[in-house]
Amino acid sequence: MIISLWSGPRNCSTALMYSLAQRTDMAVRDEPLFGHFLAHTGVERPSREATLAAWPTTPEAALARCKPDADGPPHLFLKHMGNHIEGLTREAFADHQHVILTRHPDAVLKSYTAHVKEPTMLDLCYGHQHAWLDHCKQSAWPLHVVDSDALLERPRQVLEGLCDQLGLPWDEAMMQWPAGPRPEDGPWARHWYGRVHQSTGWESRPPASYPVSTNMRALRDDALSLYKSMVGHPSE
Repeated sequence: MIISLWSGPRNCSTALMYSLAQRTDMAVRDEPLFGHFLAHTGVERPSREATLAAWPTTPEAALARCKPDADGPPHLFLKHMGNHIEGLTREAFADHQHVILTRHPDAVLKSYTAHVKEPTMLDLCYGHQHAWLDHCKQSAWPLHVVDSDALLERPRQVLEGLCDQLGLPWDEAMMQWPAGPRPEDGPWARHWYGRVHQSTGWESRPPASYPVSTNMRALRDDALSLYKSMVGHPSE
């Protein structure tokens, strides 16, 4: 089984990757499409040059990284950002299980503006996630929606539910991981993964509220409408 996670900005999705990497039946790959996304869109990121130097940048090479190794574990988890589908055919992912990991935009804007001064909807991924949700519905592809705030507040319950939806047995090892980086981390990890590298597992914490600056209100309202639509959608 190949599981494609389509997330927004990274902390919770990285924790989920670290969590699933503790399973002996699961290999993980960190944003295999990111090099192609940077080359295709030309957007600036703190890790742009290092990623372009180390990650595949052509559609063919990027998609090849989304295939399991013949001698690897039976399951492969691919951590993507929702916007990394730019310039690629969706049909390349037709045989995947799809997980959309989304989060309230107030929290996303709080963390993302620390790295990107004036983010756009392309950066925040809500539009891409919502379009992916619609495509999965229309194509009858397996789709699972996870709210990051629920995952952070009730990690065991949400993870057990996700495993059940994916047809995976529960593995207690998913609740903890060693502190520090993983070998699968992309070149961008030093810019984005600091909090996850300091962690050693899931710790339940209630959602926090974050102020939104005036110049971000319109973007936030557009994102909020899409977020509410996604979290209200049942997994299929």
